[in-house]
Amino acid sequence: MTKKSDIGLKVKKMRAEMGISQEELAYRCGMQPSHIGQIERGQKSPTLVTLEKLAFGFDTTVSELTDYDKSSDLSEDKTMNKIVSYLYKLNEKEKNQVLSIVKTFVEK
Repeated sequence: MTKKSDIGLKVKKMRAEMGISQEELAYRCGMQPSHIGQIERGQKSPTLVTLEKLAFGFDTTVSELTDYDKSSDLSEDKTMNKIVSYLYKLNEKEKNQVLSIVKTFVEK
């Protein structure tokens, strides 16, 4: 991880993928919901003990929780940023059409 907001984004993403609230995650981790929110917003940097609690709450390891996948960082990829900016202008049907086209390229 390079920034404290990176871990917060990862926590928020994992929580959303599990379909649980900040309150539910806090309960699983033995933490306060407000602390989860501060971590997700990048306002607080989690300590090692907090990372261990979060990993327990997610039923994963600290290593997995702190693994930063550079491929998910689009901030420096100008082509991807252009593509995403165009996609924001499309309606849902058009986005699904683009998705179908992209899938044909990727699944060759």
